[in-house]
Amino acid sequence: MNAESSPLRSTGTISSDMSAIWAGALLVVYLAATGIVLVLGSSRVSPSSIALHFAVLAAIAAATWLRVVPRWLRLWAPLIVLLFLYSEMPLLIRAAGHDRLFDMKAIQWERAIFGAQPAVEWAAHWPSRLLSELLHAAYLSYYPIIFVVPAALYLTSREVEFGDAVFTLMLTFVACCVCYIVFPVAGPRYLWAPSAPATGPIRRLVVWLLEARSSRGTAFPSSHVAVAVTQSILAVRYFGKRGLVVAALTIGLALGAVYGGFHYAIDVLAGLVVGVVFTFAGLQRVGRQRSSRTDQAKASAPT
Repeated sequence: MNAESSPLRSTGTISSDMSAIWAGALLVVYLAATGIVLVLGSSRVSPSSIALHFAVLAAIAAATWLRVVPRWLRLWAPLIVLLFLYSEMPLLIRAAGHDRLFDMKAIQWERAIFGAQPAVEWAAHWPSRLLSELLHAAYLSYYPIIFVVPAALYLTSREVEFGDAVFTLMLTFVACCVCYIVFPVAGPRYLWAPSAPATGPIRRLVVWLLEARSSRGTAFPSSHVAVAVTQSILAVRYFGKRGLVVAALTIGLALGAVYGGFHYAIDVLAGLVVGVVFTFAGLQRVGRQRSSRTDQAKASAPT
């Protein structure tokens, strides 16, 4: 797909291709660095896992810089690979040499801040099937939240904002991944039986998804909360009051993470901090790059 036929046409001095390169380059750096971790810890992981990692690295590099790659794929490649980044976290944690996880330290922090353990106690103190189903539904909204802002920008041909949103989202997610490699925490559901009230269909669906897809060691900070916070800020930034829908779902998601016993409250708090900090850092970064390139284009333009 070329620039003329794409639903995202270049406007101004910065193209969506350049914006896509920022997100792709970030992933190449991350995958190269974590590839070194896998190689150094190769005795703890299988050769096929290392080979798959470097195959994904090569694919992202090709999608980022090779013009033969369809343009839509270049734009969406970082989001497509996001599930792989999450699923391989246990391998990276193992390769990094962690023989134990740091739940006890997270619990100490939680007790120091909250004076209790909300993930263990909250649902027991407030047993409500209706509240449980509502909060679990909000927690489940994480999956569409990942894609809703980029998809809305893509479909409305807002190419530059699309690139900014994807880069900022990936920056937040990569920050969470680095935390998991350095400080892996399993989360309360691996340590205690759930204290949630009578199981409803939505909770059963959430538990099934987590058992099938979750990666142990990825509790602190909560990437669900961090990514949802990033998307909330971006949604309000690009769509005004309509973006508050994402923000409302994010609040419910954060509460559901604790009520359902999936995260310590400290995980949620840390996810909030990571989401806010790296969202604004990402937007600042792309803003400076755009200003620099715009100034260069003006300087080189014929008078």
